[in-house]
Amino acid sequence: MNDQDLWCLDPVRTSPLGMAFQQYAQELQRFLHRRLGCPDTAADLMQETFLRVAQLPSSTQPDNPRAYLFRIASNLATDAMRRQQVRSAYELGDVETGEIASHAPSQETALEARQQCRLLREAVATLPAKCRIVFLLHKSEHLSYGEIAGRLSISKSAVEKHMSKALAHCRDYMDRAGR
Repeated sequence: MNDQDLWCLDPVRTSPLGMAFQQYAQELQRFLHRRLGCPDTAADLMQETFLRVAQLPSSTQPDNPRAYLFRIASNLATDAMRRQQVRSAYELGDVETGEIASHAPSQETALEARQQCRLLREAVATLPAKCRIVFLLHKSEHLSYGEIAGRLSISKSAVEKHMSKALAHCRDYMDRAGR
């Protein structure tokens, strides 16, 4: 396409929104690329954004042209991602029946997970008191070893030893119970 072919776009390029598009084009491109992870799709959506701007009445003058352009681009990106999800789900499912593959765990898997949780609770209950407290503070309350040491007034290396002992005990308990 040469300059003579682009004469029909002059009104768009000289409109306030068209000039804003030119001003923010690189920023929009980066935004779409980050959001979609694909430079080709980002480029396609940039063109689609421009076409949406070109189709607007020339009297359209949003209060914040940048935000308006990013909203158009964001909506187009969301639509593209939804289409891709549907396409992926369809490809994963049975194409002939239209069934979509389920990512939910099977009843058997869910039962196994519940049994593993029960065994872990039993294993933790049989730990020595100090060891159990250290284990629960780390795993349930997500405290660091340093935070646990401060809270219990013990050394960090003592916390490490209690955690090592607790993990080994739980692993052994679950192995024995699993047989």
